[in-house]
Amino acid sequence: MWLPVLGIGLALAQTAQAPDPTQYGFPQVVASVILNPWDYLRLGLGPLVLTVPDKAFGQDPVRLELLVGDPAYWQAYAPKGEKVVYAFALRVTDLKTGERVLRFARPLHLSFYSEEIGEKAGYYDVVLANPPQVSPNPVKPAIRVYPLRSRHQVGWLSHPLAGATVGWLITVPAP
Repeated sequence: MWLPVLGIGLALAQTAQAPDPTQYGFPQVVASVILNPWDYLRLGLGPLVLTVPDKAFGQDPVRLELLVGDPAYWQAYAPKGEKVVYAFALRVTDLKTGERVLRFARPLHLSFYSEEIGEKAGYYDVVLANPPQVSPNPVKPAIRVYPLRSRHQVGWLSHPLAGATVGWLITVPAP
């Protein structure tokens, strides 16, 4: 009966030579936090809010890092007619084993707020390779637009994050 539990533990921490996002277009660590298994975190950084439920990474403490890339760099990889407004990746390290955690036991939740976000905003996966491969995320993001005043609005893009095997781009239609 202990084998399924062991299998789950092995699925959470994987060392299949996971690419380091800092080497593939996400060089800047904008947040780094140590989390214990029982910790819940709601991290707000400018337009981004990252929510981490308790037990998201398994049984060991982890270091969670949010990395960002320059939207101007990522523009060359964006679909034609779209403008990159945010590029980010996560790096999660199991502090007990030193291994990268690529799949999460419980999904994290991303919320991104911007006046530029509208119904046609895009959410793309970035395979960490050289050159990077960008493709639409198979799970469509939730998008809502809230009017503020007669000529202003704020948009909200929301998406679950089930792992840290790829980076992500958030786009809007190019002007």
